[in-house]
Amino acid sequence: MGRYIIVLLLLMLMGVYFPLNAQRPKLYQHFNLGNSMFLGDLGGRPTIGTNGPQDLNLQTMRYSIGTGLKLAFSPGVALKTNLTYARVAGNDKFTLNRERGMRNLNFFSPIVNTSLMLELSPGESKRLYMFAGAGFFYYEPKTRLGGTKYRLRDYGTEGQYFIPGKEPYRPTAVIFPFGLGYKIKDGGRGGASLSIEYVMNKSTTDYIDDVSTNYVDKTTLANRNGAVAVQLMDRSVSNIPGFGGVGAIRGDPRDMDNFSFLQVVYSAPLGKARGSGFGGKKYRRRPNTRCPDRF
Repeated sequence: MGRYIIVLLLLMLMGVYFPLNAQRPKLYQHFNLGNSMFLGDLGGRPTIGTNGPQDLNLQTMRYSIGTGLKLAFSPGVALKTNLTYARVAGNDKFTLNRERGMRNLNFFSPIVNTSLMLELSPGESKRLYMFAGAGFFYYEPKTRLGGTKYRLRDYGTEGQYFIPGKEPYRPTAVIFPFGLGYKIKDGGRGGASLSIEYVMNKSTTDYIDDVSTNYVDKTTLANRNGAVAVQLMDRSVSNIPGFGGVGAIRGDPRDMDNFSFLQVVYSAPLGKARGSGFGGKKYRRRPNTRCPDRF
C-alpha cells in the first residue's frame, strides 16, 4: 500500500508543477466501453495461485462502461476523473487446480468506482500516455444457490458476525487505478480522439469475492446466521479429510483483490474548444473576408 501512495504523491506533484507554465487548460468529456477481468481468490491457474495476470480466467470476463472529464493543462499533462460501472465474476470451476476446483465457490458483483488520475503523455507524438490515481468503489458479492440469489456479505461466511474483532467487511473500499493508453485517432487540442486503454485497479480489500481466510465452525455459523450460511461458506465437493473443516484454508489474505478494464475511449472537447471531429480541423473566417482561414 505504501508504495502506491508514494507513487501517487509523486505523480500529483508533477501534475502541479508542469501546469504552471502550460497553456490555457481545456476541458474534455470522455466515454469508455470495454471488458472487465477479476483477479482474486477464485479460479486461477493450475499451479499455486498468484496475484498476476496469468491467474485470469477468460470465462469470467464481463463488461465495463463509464464516463468522465479531463482537464488538459498541456498536450502532455492532464487531470481526469472517471465514473465506471462494471460487472466482475470468479468461479472455481474454471481452474485446473485440483484443490481450488474442489472448493467449488463462485461469485459475481457489480462495481461502481470513481477516481481522479494524473495523465502524462511523453514524447512528441503524444499518442502514448500513462496515468495513475486514487478513488473509491462500491461492490456487493453475490452468488446463486438452488436458483436463488444471495448477497454473501449478509451471511458472514468467514465468521464476521461472531468471531471477536472480525467485523463485516464494508461494501466500499479505496482503489488505486493505473495504466496505459494509446490514441488510435488523435484530434489534437481542438478535436475528438479515439483511444484504447488498459486500466489495472488495485483495491484495498480482499473481499470482492467474499473469500479471504479460513473456514469457520459450521455449528456456530448455523446458529448465528442459519443453515444457508453454512451452505454458502462450504460448497466443496472434496473427499479429502479435513477439507472445509474449522481453520482449513479457504482463501489467501496476503493479496488484495484486483480487477482490470480494457476499454475503447472516445474523448471530445467541451465548450469553445470543440472541433469538427477527428483531426480537430476548424473552418474559421478571417475578419472582413469570406475566405476560410484553414482547409
